[in-house]
Amino acid sequence: MDKKIKSNTIIIALCITIILMTIGFIILSISYKNKIDKVNSYNVVFTNIRKSSSIKGGTKEPTSEVKILDNLNEIDMKVTLNSNNDELSYIATIENKGTIPIEILDVLESPNYKLKEFKDLINPITISMTDIKGKTILPDETIDLKIVFYYNPSNINTPKTFNYKIGLITRSSN
Repeated sequence: MDKKIKSNTIIIALCITIILMTIGFIILSISYKNKIDKVNSYNVVFTNIRKSSSIKGGTKEPTSEVKILDNLNEIDMKVTLNSNNDELSYIATIENKGTIPIEILDVLESPNYKLKEFKDLINPITISMTDIKGKTILPDETIDLKIVFYYNPSNINTPKTFNYKIGLITRSSN
């Protein structure tokens, strides 16, 4: 009987050991998969946009509606400048929520009011922004993009309302 109890105890111990090793292997596999997924995550987004200044050139305040769209990848703006010297400035915060450094290749504007056929639509208004092309953003780091809408002094002095969208063209800088 002692041999039978001893062999049953050994079999039970081996079964428990196999079960514990299986559970350990599953935990290690899940942990390793999560580490691999995090190593190469790529996520650059607009996290905030705020008005930094508003200058009234005439009697009526310039206005705007601003939203972040498309899974935080695009800024949509509707701007109204009423008279000469009106100005609206915004600061958009861009954040690298991924785990790899990224480089900003370009800011995508729609429509591109620098092109003649679109520039005539908003003349005499100019749009300018800080140059962030070529900047690298490390993981968990942010960078600010300043956008300025300005109604240049001219003989034209009628309200101008227009839409403007901004997106980013980026790549991994590894």
